[in-house]
Amino acid sequence: MRVVGRAPAAAFLFLPGALTVYLSFAAGGFFAGPPAVAAVVLAAILVIRTTLVRNPFEGITVPVAVASGALGLYAAWTLASATWSDAPARALIEFDRALLYLLALILFGSLRRSAARLPWLLRGTALAIVAVCAAGLVTRVLPDVWPILPNIANHRLSYPLTYWNATGLLAAIGAILCLHLASSEREPRLVRVLGSAALPLLAPTLLLTFSRGAIGAAAAGLLTYIVVARPRALPAGLLATVVPTAVSVVSAYNADLLASAEPTAPAAVAQGHEVAVTVALCIAAALLLRLLLLPLDRLLGAVRLSRRTARSLTAAFAIAAIAAAVVAGARLDVTTRASDQYQRFVKGDNVADTGRVRDRLTDPGNNGRIDQWKVAIDQFERAPLAGSGAGTYELVWAQHRPVGSTVIDGHSLYLEVLAELGVAGLAALAIALATILVGIAARARGEWRHTYAALLAAAVAWLLHAGIDWDWEMPAVTIWLFALGGAALAADVEEQRVLPEPGRTTRLLMALGLMVVAVTPALVGISHVRLEDGVKAFKQGDCVRAIDAGLGSIEALSVRPEPYELLAYCNLRAGAGRLGVRAMETAVRLDRENWALWYGLAVVRGAAGHDPRPAARMAVRLNPLSDFARAGAERFATDNPRLWRKRALTAPLHVQ
Repeated sequence: MRVVGRAPAAAFLFLPGALTVYLSFAAGGFFAGPPAVAAVVLAAILVIRTTLVRNPFEGITVPVAVASGALGLYAAWTLASATWSDAPARALIEFDRALLYLLALILFGSLRRSAARLPWLLRGTALAIVAVCAAGLVTRVLPDVWPILPNIANHRLSYPLTYWNATGLLAAIGAILCLHLASSEREPRLVRVLGSAALPLLAPTLLLTFSRGAIGAAAAGLLTYIVVARPRALPAGLLATVVPTAVSVVSAYNADLLASAEPTAPAAVAQGHEVAVTVALCIAAALLLRLLLLPLDRLLGAVRLSRRTARSLTAAFAIAAIAAAVVAGARLDVTTRASDQYQRFVKGDNVADTGRVRDRLTDPGNNGRIDQWKVAIDQFERAPLAGSGAGTYELVWAQHRPVGSTVIDGHSLYLEVLAELGVAGLAALAIALATILVGIAARARGEWRHTYAALLAAAVAWLLHAGIDWDWEMPAVTIWLFALGGAALAADVEEQRVLPEPGRTTRLLMALGLMVVAVTPALVGISHVRLEDGVKAFKQGDCVRAIDAGLGSIEALSVRPEPYELLAYCNLRAGAGRLGVRAMETAVRLDRENWALWYGLAVVRGAAGHDPRPAARMAVRLNPLSDFARAGAERFATDNPRLWRKRALTAPLHVQ
C-alpha cells in the first residue's frame, strides 16, 4: 500500500517513459490497438490505487480538476458524436485516445507532488526519448546492425514511430528536456553529464527527419527554457554541448546519401558508419567537457545577486538582445525576406523537388497544409456547433479535397477538432490544454523553477507543432504531456486537500466505475488484434482464417465496419454473393460516408447479379477525385447483368 499510495516505486516514476517507448515501437500508437492497451494499463493502476490507498486522489488540485473535467467533456463529446456522424467506430477509437490522455492526467495528478517525484518523472521521460531516438538513429547510420523495412518516404528518418515529423518532434522534446538536465544546477552531477551527452545524439536524429516543423518547435522550446529557467549552470551546459552537437549535426547533414531513396546502399552505409563514429566521438566529447566544467557550476552557483541587480542585468541583456536583433534585421532585410517567405508558404504549396531532401529545410512550401486547413474550416462552417463527427476528417477530405492527394488527418489539431467536433469540442480541448500550460507556467518560479520551465518549454513546443501536424493521433509524442502535466499541477505535500477523503464504499464505487470505463478500450484492443490477423490472412489468400478472425473482431466490437468488409470479400471469393452483399451493406451502414465501402458494395452487388451502379456512383460522389472510384463506376456502366458479374469478379479490391 505504501508503494502504491505514498512512495511510488521506481517503476511508477518511469511509467510515462515506459509508455512512450511502448507506443513509439507500436507505430507511435497511431492505430487503435496500442492506445487501447495503454488505456487499460492506466485504468488498472487507478483501480488498484483507488481500492488500496486511503485517499487515492489526495493530489487533485483545482487546476487538475479543471483540466480533467474539460478533457473528460471532450472525450464524452467525442463519443457522443457517433450519434450524428454515422461512424460509431471512428468516434469510439477517437474516444479511446482521449480517454488514454485523461487517465494519464488523473493518475499522475492524483499523487501528491514532492521535490523528488516530478524531477524523476522528467528524467525517466527524457531517458525513454533518448532510447527511442538512439534506436532510430542506429537504423539510419548502422543499417547493417539494425536493419528495418523501407518506408513510404525512405529518404527521411521515421523509425520507430513510422512518421518522420513525429520522430522529429520526439527528438525536439528530448533535446529540450536534456538541455535542462545538462544546465540545471538543481540536477545531480551525473544527470548533468549524461544530459549533455544526449544532445549530440538527439540533434542529428532530429535533422535526419528533415522535419521543418519539429526543428522550429525545438527552437521555440529551447528559447522558452532559457528565458524562463535562467539556470546558473547554463553557461557550462552550453559550453559542453554546443560544439559537439554542431559537429554531429554537420556530419549528418553532409552525409547526403543517408537522405536518399536508398539509404542502405553500400555507399550510403559507408557514410552512415562515418556519421556513427562522429556522433559517438561527439557524445564522448560532450560528456568529458561537461565533467570538466562541473566546478564552473559551483562557482556560478556561489554568486549571489540581489533581486534588484538580477532584474537590472536581465533587462540589460534583453535590451542588448533586442538591439542586436534590430540591427541584424536591418542589415539582412529581414522584413522583406520574411514577407517573401510568407508569400511562398501561402502560394508555394509543395516543397520543390530539387533531388536533395536537405533543400526542404529552407523551402517554405506548405506541402498541401493550406488546402487541408481550408477543407477543415469549410466543414466547420457547414456544422459549426457539432462538426462532422470524431474521426471523420478523412471522409470530409475525400469528398471535398481540391487536389488528388490522400489525407487521413487535418495536419492541425485545432482545425481538425473544429471540423470534427465544432466549437464545443474545441472549447473543451482548449480549456484542458490551456489549464495545463498556465498551471505549469504559474509554478515556474522558486526553488524548482528549472524543472517546471523545462516542462513549460516542452509543452510550448508540442502545442506549436500540434497546430501544423497530427501529434494528437500519435500518443508516443503526446502521452508525456498529460502525465507530467498532471504531476506538475498536483498538490504539494504541504498543501491542503481539495477533495475530501472518500470512504471505503465511495472508493469501491470509484474503482467499479474505472473498471467499466476500461471495458471500452479493452474491447477495441481485442477487436483490433483480431482484425489485423484477419486482414493479414485475407492478403495471404486464407479466407477461412480471415473469416474466423473477422467474426472474432465482430464478437468483441460489432460497430467496426472493417470486419464486415472482410466477410463480404471472402464471401465474394467463395461465390456466396448474397452473404457478401449482406455483410457489405452492414459495413456501409456503420460508416456511411466511406467511399471505399460503397465501392466494395458495388463490387459484391455486381458479383451477386444485382445492380452495382447506384453504389458505384455513390463512391464517386463521396470521393470525386479518386481514379479508383471513377474506374469502378466506368466498369459497371452497363445494363448487362452478365457483365456485372464478370467485371465484379475481376475488379480490384480496396481492403482498408
